[in-house]
Amino acid sequence: MPYQSHRITYKALEERVNRLANGLLAKGYKPGEHVAILAYNCVEYYEILFALAKAGMIATPVNFRFAGEEIAHIVNHSDSRLLFYEAPFRGAIRGIQSSLEKVGPRDYIVFGGEGDSGDMKYEELLAASSPDHPEIKVDEATTWYIGYTSGTTGRPKGAMRSHRANILLASNIRYLGEDDICLLIMPIFHSNSIWFGLTHVFMGATTVIYPSGGFNPREILEIIEREKVTFSSMVPTMYTLILQVPDKDKFDTRSLKTLLCSSAPLMTTTKKQILSFFSYAGLYEGYGATETGSVTTLQPKDQWRKTRCCGQAKPYVQIKILDEKGRECPPGQVGELFAITPGMFEGYYKQPEKNAEAFRGEYASVGDMGQMDEEGYYYIVDRKNDMIISGGENIYPTEIDDLLSKHPKILQVAVIGIPDEKWGEAVKAVVVKQPGSELTEGEVIAYCKQHLAGYKCPKSVDFWEALPLNPMGKILKRAIREKY
Repeated sequence: MPYQSHRITYKALEERVNRLANGLLAKGYKPGEHVAILAYNCVEYYEILFALAKAGMIATPVNFRFAGEEIAHIVNHSDSRLLFYEAPFRGAIRGIQSSLEKVGPRDYIVFGGEGDSGDMKYEELLAASSPDHPEIKVDEATTWYIGYTSGTTGRPKGAMRSHRANILLASNIRYLGEDDICLLIMPIFHSNSIWFGLTHVFMGATTVIYPSGGFNPREILEIIEREKVTFSSMVPTMYTLILQVPDKDKFDTRSLKTLLCSSAPLMTTTKKQILSFFSYAGLYEGYGATETGSVTTLQPKDQWRKTRCCGQAKPYVQIKILDEKGRECPPGQVGELFAITPGMFEGYYKQPEKNAEAFRGEYASVGDMGQMDEEGYYYIVDRKNDMIISGGENIYPTEIDDLLSKHPKILQVAVIGIPDEKWGEAVKAVVVKQPGSELTEGEVIAYCKQHLAGYKCPKSVDFWEALPLNPMGKILKRAIREKY
């Protein structure tokens, strides 16, 4: 498992994971307790995830792009009792300590640098602990981690994912094996990287971890050439940035055998460029969610004949396209996509009302609208709740609408996604000012940056005299999007 200049074998990883699990238990933390993690991509992140699994504790990965109040909400909502953090986030942690409800003054473990004086030091905890397998039995049905995913109200929902669901998901990825060298790029707080990290371990493959504080496309090409990478999973924006590297042709990428594009729709033009540049690799596309796990796969053989398609149902997956009355749609008709998968989540943490919205019997939906063709291939055609996908990040406009509606100079606001060549979609705010008010684009964006993660903030703001409304007085976002 290479990380920058550091390399660790599976044997050494196992010992460190055991030491950490035993250390936590010796400190009095108990199976079933919840533990938050705030860090960039690193080997320690996987050590923590696997140690918590062995100790029977429940992980809560936190999006490092979140603002302080958003981090505090996740830690508190998840009932986290302990917080691991990487040293660069020392300032962010200091800013929210007083608002954390269950994390005590000495319930912090720091790694990758110096923390505060009362914090436990990661490496010291490992050094003082046993390398033997922890004497804890963990049932396969218990929760391994809670993955927070944005909800229609704008507040993240915590999807509970069991040990069994994650192992079944990992074992259902058929195109990787022990000889693969896998470049892991996406942030580990995303389920995509948790799943693939687990899959690489499950298969005995080599994982090359890319630091997630930024994305340097030229560096990615250098790593592929140097490490002889055979597989990577990326979002469309990452591929676009790589394809824009001026001297990309000088890099030897012939080791790549398999590529995956997921987490956002892949534009046809970008797909053609990927297939041309990475000509030695088979390209897969997929559809899934934190809640359902992997649902569909579009295989390399179908890339040229199926446009804007997310593929066929994976093995052991059942899919239904339902209309607004719950009836199955015939091929070609758009409806809401529901699925049963081996990697299905158990439900949302402390949100039974959201479970009722998500499930129809055993089938679950995250609100995506799709259709099936006559050959059984699926297409995602819309997002039921106006979700924006920018650079692979899911953004729900309701949260931003709600924030901007509190601005004293804003009368009405509608936040939408507009096409963007680099990010896939960019966040735009369409604003109606209060009568007599003076307000600039810069002021609106700055206001958002005070309260939201940077990727959620509008990239641009337009000012209109009025917004289109339906007879019930609701803003017609579809009509606004049509203007762009």
